[in-house]
Amino acid sequence: MKHFFYAATFLLPFGAAAQQAPPPASAPTVTAADTAVYRYNRYISFMPGTLRLMDGSTVPAYVPVPTVYPGIDYTFIYYLGYPKSKPKPAKKEMQVAQLQSMTAGSHYFEPMRVPGEKKIKILAERFVNGPVEVFLQAEAQRVPVPIPVAGAILHTAVPYTNSHFFVRRNGLLMQVDRSSFKDVMSQYLQDYPALATKVRAGEKDYHYRNLIAIITEFNAHLSSTPTQGQ
Repeated sequence: MKHFFYAATFLLPFGAAAQQAPPPASAPTVTAADTAVYRYNRYISFMPGTLRLMDGSTVPAYVPVPTVYPGIDYTFIYYLGYPKSKPKPAKKEMQVAQLQSMTAGSHYFEPMRVPGEKKIKILAERFVNGPVEVFLQAEAQRVPVPIPVAGAILHTAVPYTNSHFFVRRNGLLMQVDRSSFKDVMSQYLQDYPALATKVRAGEKDYHYRNLIAIITEFNAHLSSTPTQGQ
């Protein structure tokens, strides 16, 4: 994967299986002076949040939240306090594989542990929470595009050329492949036949790029008929 934006501006050293959702992360312990968002550049902001590590421990910290391309697929830095504080807080490095999850404000991230992957390198952001969760990580593009505002993304196509979607239901995580989207997702949505038919037929607004809106509609259906697929 290419990181021409991050490599130049963030100065970082780049380098379907059961996956149970980890327990909710502890609230970050920060002082009143540590609640401000630090906008590093147009691509990254640092926000007070929590790193939950694989050993179950938690680290309150200022963590990076992508503001243009969702998710992370590289070793990233974080700070143990507001980055512009005096004296300057310690800067640390974190590998994606070291995490169970990362939270910052309304943002929630998890490493995508998919079978066949030798390295756990994608820290995707959750964009849909419900009976079926949707996680997204997008690669940088030569022409930057903004992340749609909260809510709007539920009703529009994801604008990223190279996007990586993952869905999870009943603890089972699966990556959604663009090439097999119609066949695989129409089966995945069989509890809602009308929706599955639209996906299989490739109707307008029911394509790969519309997955967030599709799963939001699917979750609404499951919630209205709780005996299905629960």
